[in-house]
Amino acid sequence: MQTYGDYEARVRASFARQAMMSTLGVEIVSVGAGEVVFEMPFAADFTQQHGFLHAGAITTVLDSAAGFAALSVMPEAAGVLTIELKSSLMRVAKAARFRFHGRVLKAGRSVCFAEAVAYGLEGEEAVEVARLTGSMMVVSGREGVSG
Repeated sequence: MQTYGDYEARVRASFARQAMMSTLGVEIVSVGAGEVVFEMPFAADFTQQHGFLHAGAITTVLDSAAGFAALSVMPEAAGVLTIELKSSLMRVAKAARFRFHGRVLKAGRSVCFAEAVAYGLEGEEAVEVARLTGSMMVVSGREGVSG
């Protein structure tokens, strides 16, 4: 997969500017060409009425994982905006921590196709709780949108 410049530094700098990830307690575990791994702790502040991590919180982090995976293969001045996504929730999200793995499926010049998977972590066991597929628009030359 083609990369441009120091893609890891760009991803980390862009991630640091995203207040939503900070609010949710999400941290970068790793950045590779076309993939990222995030983790976040369970927090009661982001649960729904039954005590499970809210689908909105899960989908938000899945979207960011797919988007940052896409950003890792974009030209240096380009940004990424989600234009379409589908989230599938497979199990209730109740775990001590969650891991989100985003990866590029196909990087095009104007649209990047990506996916992200969320896992609940209990000790050494990782159980898939949700999956997202998304289309990310490559944005160049637009005020306020860059890597």
